[in-house]
Amino acid sequence: MKQLLRILPLVALMATVAFAQDNTTTTFGEKITVNTVLIDAVVTDRGGHQMLGLTKDDFVVKENGVAQTIDSVDYFTNRRLLTDQETNANFKAERVRESRHYILFFDKTVGSEFFDRITLARRAAQQFVNERLQAGDLVAVAGHDVRLKVYSDFTNDKKKLTKALEDASAFGLGLPASKTASEGPSILSNVEADKMMSRTGTTYEALTVLANALRPIHARKNLIIFSPGIIEPAENVRGGVILNTSRFYDPMVEALNAANVTVYPVQLTEDAGTTPALHQTLERVASDTNGEYFRYATNFTAPLRKIEATTSGYYLISYRTEKPRGARGFQHVNVTLKNPEFRVQAREGYLYE
Repeated sequence: MKQLLRILPLVALMATVAFAQDNTTTTFGEKITVNTVLIDAVVTDRGGHQMLGLTKDDFVVKENGVAQTIDSVDYFTNRRLLTDQETNANFKAERVRESRHYILFFDKTVGSEFFDRITLARRAAQQFVNERLQAGDLVAVAGHDVRLKVYSDFTNDKKKLTKALEDASAFGLGLPASKTASEGPSILSNVEADKMMSRTGTTYEALTVLANALRPIHARKNLIIFSPGIIEPAENVRGGVILNTSRFYDPMVEALNAANVTVYPVQLTEDAGTTPALHQTLERVASDTNGEYFRYATNFTAPLRKIEATTSGYYLISYRTEKPRGARGFQHVNVTLKNPEFRVQAREGYLYE
């Protein structure tokens, strides 16, 4: 039975790791579990331009200094990257996938002083939907005030997304969970309705429930959070600094990583620089899920354009590894390219169990 890895939170670069159990064999009395590791990695040249047309022969993956045999490499992209010149590269067309998943998430601010910033964020999100989406892209809209709310399931219907963005910026009631079978990727058909209604009182819990609903969708998900900072009542803030970690933090990060969610927080507050607590959790969750924190957003269009460019393409590397059955630990992984002119961003390892 396939089983996704629970990933150890760590500071790393853009990539996600999935871990699936294939089979168990016995060697000299020892039971060995053969597992498939999936790593998605972004490859650029020295100028930051993404490189297309690479195959498994271009990558080197090592565990404990030992090169692993790569089974396959798929490329996920938006069609905009595939220009006439680039398609002349050594592409295997059947290994190119056109799909990206975005969740635009609005975290409720306290007081009316942030209303103008929420409005600016909504307008930038609307521009992102209208101008930056490609044919294969899907977007969902969600948010949190007193609980997790979903304003739109995954869709590329711009009219539906416009309505959802208006509802989200006004922190409306959201849509009810539905167990009706969906034709495509869905949050509402997978979310635990009782938890969404009664166990998402903090943003941490809301993101945990959201991540669990995203887990059945087998792709990388890009979660863009507009927030003034995440702080829950049990966290002790002194001198503008959070002194303790919320008990909800680790479960949230584990759920996000297990669901292959990369988080891109965007700070809503213009003068947040004077209060470190407003940055701490946003910066940490970006780091622990291989995203990027946009700390000083003078406007919201630039961060969204950078996120779209960063997520425009990635390689999914697949290889098999053997571990003693029942063993648990952290395995360091080193991903490089044979061409020294190229740069690769990939997670530093994975938790197996």
